[in-house]
Amino acid sequence: MASIRDHLFDSSFLDQSIAYLAEAHKLAITVLDSDGATVASRRSEGSDTPTSRAYPFSFSSDIGSMVCGAPNPEQLEQAEPHIRYCLSALNSQLMRETELQETTEEMLQLASQMNFLFKVAKQIIGIDDLQKCYQIILEEIAKATKADQGFIQTKGRWDEEICVTHRMSEAEVAASRESSNLQRSAGVSTIICAREDGASLLYSPIKEKDGLSGQMLFIRALGHRAFSASEKQLVAIIENIISPTFETLRLYDSLQDLYLNTVKALAAAIDAKDQYTHGHSFRVAKYAMAIGGELGIDSQQLNDLEIAGYMHDLGKIGISELILGKPGKLTSEEFCLIQQHPVFTDKILQPIKLPPHILEGATQHHERMDGTGYPGGLVGMDISRFGRIIAVADVFDALTSKRPYRDALPVEEALQKLCEGIDTLFDREMILAFIAALQSDRSKEVLGEINMSLRHNDLQNLNHFLVELTEFAMTSKRD
Repeated sequence: MASIRDHLFDSSFLDQSIAYLAEAHKLAITVLDSDGATVASRRSEGSDTPTSRAYPFSFSSDIGSMVCGAPNPEQLEQAEPHIRYCLSALNSQLMRETELQETTEEMLQLASQMNFLFKVAKQIIGIDDLQKCYQIILEEIAKATKADQGFIQTKGRWDEEICVTHRMSEAEVAASRESSNLQRSAGVSTIICAREDGASLLYSPIKEKDGLSGQMLFIRALGHRAFSASEKQLVAIIENIISPTFETLRLYDSLQDLYLNTVKALAAAIDAKDQYTHGHSFRVAKYAMAIGGELGIDSQQLNDLEIAGYMHDLGKIGISELILGKPGKLTSEEFCLIQQHPVFTDKILQPIKLPPHILEGATQHHERMDGTGYPGGLVGMDISRFGRIIAVADVFDALTSKRPYRDALPVEEALQKLCEGIDTLFDREMILAFIAALQSDRSKEVLGEINMSLRHNDLQNLNHFLVELTEFAMTSKRD
């Protein structure tokens, strides 16, 4: 049996609706579960209600109904609009609860996947032996899928074959690769099939630019349960992350590119929720690196700053596309939800145990120097350095990008708006560094094609404008 209470985080509105209909309209209210058992009821003392009608709750499965009784059909008819209003509100609450649950599950899955990747990256960064790197990857996937045996066969540094195994001999590897059932089923996607002896096989190809370069195979012996759809999905996700980078591992002996490419892919997926923010995380990361370069941040810290820039909007996975792309003014409720996206980002990234400065940069970019920002209302130097850098980069890109409610601003107007917020909204040092980066030759490589897409009021006199703006930023009144 299932009831509406099973799917409501807070059932107070259900209780209030029952009380309202019973007291204000003199109805007898009974809430039933899917089996017809009473979940809640309310009626006026001594009232007779021979006329009744059932109103099913709107949900993906049967969770019962609300039965309303009245002394006569006329009274029930008069109360009908109020009944349907309460029912509509309850159905809307059910829908929101379902969406929240789905979003929570997506966030947990995303955190789990990133946690796996970060765990593997921590183990293999700095290892020169490719075979040892592949062995660590194999052992971690085998552990995650609870496989009895497994192997990875792929290319080495000079295209020689490398085969690493988990509890398998060479003869067992050869026999598994020659399985006719596997050969019939194997292709370019992750699959589950049964070997001739009844063992469950979980196969995933390793793909590179020129085609297939190898395979991963995991085995559960006969007598153990077969691999599940969720384990297949996990390996498929891992393969999509690992395959494009196996070639990079072979050439550069590094997993940094794998980690950064994954972060970029996640950021691109978030940006894609809103057609107007396409490429936003990429540009914010590059602007942040340009600022960091002017501040003299070392290469490792710049790499961390880039990662924080890409991750800064991950929490928007928990925000509806209808709100993100809304052309008109947001309601106060919608804006409050938007303000929660740094909190969602924090929840996604916490399990990965990233260095604090990366996590702070990704979650503090909406904090403001005077404490008017969110989500923490931090003031001044309580905001991390990365957070103060990404705040400038994020606002500049937002101002110079087209939005549903306005065109993209020219660079000069966007910079003037930033300077108007010196020491109140933005850190003076970060704005000066950003203006310097726009003038610097060394930043051209970092900013690349981004500069080509920006609008200007007067490109020929841009350097003169930036010099004047720098003087203003340096001499403007300090609070």
